Amino acid sequence: MKKIYSKILLLFIAAVCTANLFAQSSQTFSVTSLNADGLPATILFVKVNEEGPGAKYSKVISQYLTNHPVDFVGLQENFDFDEELYSSASSIYLRDEFSGGIDLSLADFVNLKVPCDGLTGYWKKQHKVKMERVAWKENYGKFDHSNDDLCTKGFRRYELTTQDGIDLRLYNMHMDASTDEDEAAGKDGPDRECRLKQWIQLRDDIMAHMDDKPVIVMGDMNSYYARDEVKANFIEAIQESGHATVSDVWIELERDGRYPEHEDGPVMKDDDGWSRKGETLDKILYINPVNSNIRLRPISVSIDRTGYVREDGKTPLGDHFPLSATFVVESTTDIDNLYAGDSRIETIYSVDGRQLPRLQRGLNIVRMSDGTTRKIRY
Repeated sequence: MKKIYSKILLLFIAAVCTANLFAQSSQTFSVTSLNADGLPATILFVKVNEEGPGAKYSKVISQYLTNHPVDFVGLQENFDFDEELYSSASSIYLRDEFSGGIDLSLADFVNLKVPCDGLTGYWKKQHKVKMERVAWKENYGKFDHSNDDLCTKGFRRYELTTQDGIDLRLYNMHMDASTDEDEAAGKDGPDRECRLKQWIQLRDDIMAHMDDKPVIVMGDMNSYYARDEVKANFIEAIQESGHATVSDVWIELERDGRYPEHEDGPVMKDDDGWSRKGETLDKILYINPVNSNIRLRPISVSIDRTGYVREDGKTPLGDHFPLSATFVVESTTDIDNLYAGDSRIETIYSVDGRQLPRLQRGLNIVRMSDGTTRKIRY
């Protein structure tokens, strides 16, 4: 009988702890990275993007973003159809400044550059956001290699406070591209060298602003881990500083943390023409500072290849299919406090009273050696 009462008491404690925990600290934050392919069909009678979404499909993209709401959307290539992209999305999102379209009247004809970056952030209206725009120090290609040096591309840094008072830092960017022809012929070396400098510039900006805020990095990076030296120069470099941990959501959840090995030679793409062995050019990474009392933990990642299509059911509305991720924002203090003082873990239970061999993902009920019971989200 005592065992029955003991189990009932444990279940009751678990239920109360679960309710308290989720009422106090179970929060999620979701993001989408999307290349809107907003180049005009022609520029000065030169064909540029005739197959792009144009005004028609930009409005459909706006409706898609409204029907698939997230906390923050990072848009790239938002050039000539800004109002169409925001037409439906304005019902649930606020946005930052539009840098302008491909307007040659505003061009810097000395440096042959148009001052637009094509970047825009949308966030749910209940959040508060401040943004700063930063240009890449270097681009490559005026009239070849994807013409990246014709626009003032770069990244935008956002300081976001959620409606629950959680402070996050987000980056949205568009890095230099390579042409399919150069990649297939193995002639994309100058593009990769330029992208590496952009990754290093991004890394240095993140480290310069590093505090206790978790960081989300997203965008059209035009990078494959098998092709670009991202892991060594960005991910490992930040981790080796000792200030933070870094992970790619797709790598973590879909590849068990295994990054593709670096390869030389021509880029062989998948049948869809834009991914490589399932890896896309779009990325979502997250960074957890070691001195923060909160951290991000990814619980889902998806590439929408079915809902983001035109009437034929297979052509994407824009250039790329959207990449989305959802994070749990969790406290780091619960686990740290486990080992405060002389008390140690004695027994671990699930919320339904099952004894566990170790802490499991989610909520754990922990009985300590001093007789106390604690709730731990791991």
